[in-house]
Amino acid sequence: MWYNGAWLKKLGVKTLPKTADEFYDLLKRFKNEDPNGNGKADEIPLSDVKLTSSRYWLMSIFGLLSNTVQNNGDKVVYTPTTKNYKEYLTFMHKLFAEGLLDKDTFAQSDDQKKSKGQSNRLGVFSDYFSYFTTGRTPEQAIADPMWQPLTSDVSPKAVVPGNPRLNRGDFAITKNNPSPAASLRWVDYFYSDKGAVYLNQGPEGYIWKSAKNDKGQDVRVFAKGVTPENIEDKRSKLTPDYGLTIPALASDRDQYSIRKDPNAPAIDDFTKFIRTETKEKIDPYARVPYPLVYLTKQEQDSISSISTDLQTLVEESEAKFITGVTPLSDWDKYVKTIKGMNVDQYVKVYQAAYDRWKK
Repeated sequence: MWYNGAWLKKLGVKTLPKTADEFYDLLKRFKNEDPNGNGKADEIPLSDVKLTSSRYWLMSIFGLLSNTVQNNGDKVVYTPTTKNYKEYLTFMHKLFAEGLLDKDTFAQSDDQKKSKGQSNRLGVFSDYFSYFTTGRTPEQAIADPMWQPLTSDVSPKAVVPGNPRLNRGDFAITKNNPSPAASLRWVDYFYSDKGAVYLNQGPEGYIWKSAKNDKGQDVRVFAKGVTPENIEDKRSKLTPDYGLTIPALASDRDQYSIRKDPNAPAIDDFTKFIRTETKEKIDPYARVPYPLVYLTKQEQDSISSISTDLQTLVEESEAKFITGVTPLSDWDKYVKTIKGMNVDQYVKVYQAAYDRWKK
């Protein structure tokens, strides 16, 4: 999640919101005080595509780290039926009703969201980096601060969902594979530092080439036709390590950084900015919602259909509650519906898996 730094500067905002109320007040200013300076009331304070990227940041304002299960201490809870989740929906409906949340949130494509960003109409938005939405350069994106975790009346301590540091389901071998051993050696290479860099940047000559800096050291510079602005597009045609989770080791590798000038520092200003923002605004508040567990086949079979049906109902209901299609007065009816979908069995399975994990 990112703030439009130019808007903050225009409004004289020097300190980011730290509570839900302060966030709401800033969104109101974005809507009413013409921060893009075009004399039109065309500002969109907060936008996303179906809340896919921003949902968990916004839920965390109310102490929620997942829209399925999370462990609160040793107890596993199904968050979409909690009081805190109702507070989340109430807050989001308020934003939508007052024109602070993009009216197209549940209908627009990512390209449509980006078009609004490139027209300087978005105040707060989500993307991998802010310049992916705004169309600015990485150097200009340093002015767009990362979202500061917020507190609320039901969650007085700031928290954000943390990554368990391991992605699963990124690689599979079918019975038709003629050489499983070779395939495993191939993937295993990507879990080495050298292999991970190769998967990320490809061989020399496509997005990078070798050069010597003024100290005689080997460095990598952009290949002909490659720039910081188009490198993602170039990589998408070269490697699956482009906007996807992949079977590979992820870490900072400054010695392999690609630069425009061979004498430029290994860590550019934008990378320094990202690392600093993450260290200050994410790391201190991150908590893994629920550990990586393994279910038995019997457990998996008992909840496979429940899981899909619950996810569908919860996400459809979320959109309806936020947009007002379903009034919040129907909350008890919604909870009753979920109870009737055998959610207790779903929680029971994940509680048992958590108990095994903890032992």
